[in-house]
Amino acid sequence: MNLKFNLPNEWLVCPETKTEFTLEGNTLVSKNGTYTYNENDKYWNMIPAELKLFNKTLWDAWEILQNNAMVPYELEPERNLGVGPRPDFIAFADFCDFKGIVIDIGVGPQKLPTHFEFTKNKNVQFIGIDPLVGKQPRDFNFIQGLGEYLPFKDNFFDQVLFVTTLDHFIDPVIALLEAKRVLKPDGEICIWLGEKDKNTPKPKESPEWYKKLEIPTGAEDPFHFKRFGLDEFFGYCKKAELNIKAEKIMEVDQWRKNCFFKLSK
Repeated sequence: MNLKFNLPNEWLVCPETKTEFTLEGNTLVSKNGTYTYNENDKYWNMIPAELKLFNKTLWDAWEILQNNAMVPYELEPERNLGVGPRPDFIAFADFCDFKGIVIDIGVGPQKLPTHFEFTKNKNVQFIGIDPLVGKQPRDFNFIQGLGEYLPFKDNFFDQVLFVTTLDHFIDPVIALLEAKRVLKPDGEICIWLGEKDKNTPKPKESPEWYKKLEIPTGAEDPFHFKRFGLDEFFGYCKKAELNIKAEKIMEVDQWRKNCFFKLSK
């Protein structure tokens, strides 16, 4: 299965204004700014120069959380990323039953995610977007960007994925609304939400690298602004006016669950 294909520039719009670009060499030009193409590794950097959705304090805190996440990604990738034949990621791929053009929001830094590599559906066009450049060149179509500022046209994707990433956003509702915007009328938003019981025992001893991580102001832990459960998730879906069309709950242990959902407009 060839996961790389020629990503047409016509699919892209300005992540801020959602208007079309003018192509000047290896630069996409809009009224709000320019976006450059990395010729060596073949990806666009589509992160706006000015992030106006939230104040600078929140973006600064978010950046600390992103930097924190890179530590376990690099030290323990098999536990923190979808790499290799991980059964939980393969179960999510089976649940999604990928089709058409699929975007993974917050795809991660790995060269090839498990759910892309081991999908049973061979005629899918995958695109991954993440602020982390990660291992380059990727084995799939990658764009450096933000879920709050998707650089794609309205009503474009057959499926939009949040693979354990929705609880990493400053505001999950804004991420869901942007996913809804780029979703085809008959498309699906597929979400993997890890639910952790509030009474889960804490480890007797944390790794030394974990002890060194900074928890920024406003964040619940070194990796999340807020970890939320199913009740809060259902509330976010309601605010975004999204409907739950399918779900599957898989127990990890007595304290943890993997919750898979398909949402529709």
